[in-house]
Amino acid sequence: MAISDISLDSETPFLEDAVEGVVDYRGVPAKRSRSGGWRSASFIIGVELAERIAYYGISFNLISYLTGPLGQSMAVAAQNVNTFSGAGCLLPLLGAFVADSFLGRYRTIVIASLLYILVCLTLYLILVISGGWSWIPFILHIEIKGSLCSC
Repeated sequence: MAISDISLDSETPFLEDAVEGVVDYRGVPAKRSRSGGWRSASFIIGVELAERIAYYGISFNLISYLTGPLGQSMAVAAQNVNTFSGAGCLLPLLGAFVADSFLGRYRTIVIASLLYILVCLTLYLILVISGGWSWIPFILHIEIKGSLCSC
């Protein structure tokens, strides 16, 4: 078989500009030359950085919060922290399934990020409304005098 017998269209699909079966958020076929790159990579890196900071910020303080203000025993608090960590490790599999099957990668990242922000803000508001600021000086080793909320 000579080199001239090989069809370039069937052997080199990466040279085509339009990606077959892929559309952008407006429904227009995605083009390799205009999609992806550092703009998309910086979005994903920023989202993952914020997610990791939030995850470790919650998980490092979770045992102190569960045993302190919530009054759980050390065994129950450890079980809850392990459940939180296990869910944090297994939920990306569910996210991958949803992204690949239904929503697409960027829409899934945006929806999951908004959900994560909503949950973190809800936890923060519960803390402010309930007056749970009393455990923060224990963790940060500072004194907070008076109420931080006039609810």
